[in-house]
Amino acid sequence: MFEIVFAVILAAFVIGGIWAFAVTKKVKKEGVETDALVSRVELHEWGDIETHGSVTEEYYITYTDQEGRVTEALLSNPGSHQFKEGDRIRIKYLPDRKEYPVLVTVK
Repeated sequence: MFEIVFAVILAAFVIGGIWAFAVTKKVKKEGVETDALVSRVELHEWGDIETHGSVTEEYYITYTDQEGRVTEALLSNPGSHQFKEGDRIRIKYLPDRKEYPVLVTVK
């Protein structure tokens, strides 16, 4: 039974990783490029920080789309960059999938 549960969880991670890679590739190729601002940083602690835990960071950005609407979204590919609130970056996004902006360059 454990093997089945483990296989299902592993398959979900693999499929999720492939999907994220495909979306990022599509955004980089077909996306609209614009300036963005890091609007907030959320820290998430995992496990016991003093021994074996870690802290992950999620970067939320705001940008103005082609229609002039301000959008806030989670930056999907911050890589090893460590941003702080107020940092300016360059992103790409798909007009029909604005919730998946991709980092292009750091300003």
